[in-house]
Amino acid sequence: MDFETIIKNGGKEFGIEINDEKIDKFKIYKELLISWNKKINLTSITDDREIAIKHFIDSLSILQFVNKKDENLIDIGTGAGFPGIPIKIILDDI
Repeated sequence: MDFETIIKNGGKEFGIEINDEKIDKFKIYKELLISWNKKINLTSITDDREIAIKHFIDSLSILQFVNKKDENLIDIGTGAGFPGIPIKIILDDI
């Protein structure tokens, strides 16, 4: 299964519809993560499939517990940006 399909299917498991614009943002984030990981050890997970599942989809799993329109979120000490950046990608237009 390719990266895009994993992200879309993973989102559906949590009731999140992930459109092509958001997929493109996840792809950019993945590429930046891999690039910077060569300079600074951000993560031991560098495989596309594993990044999609263990970083991006896992980060989105908490959204089922968030009232997306009425709550503020803070993510302290995220390191490589998990779960904050994947959540921002999804909630950017809400």
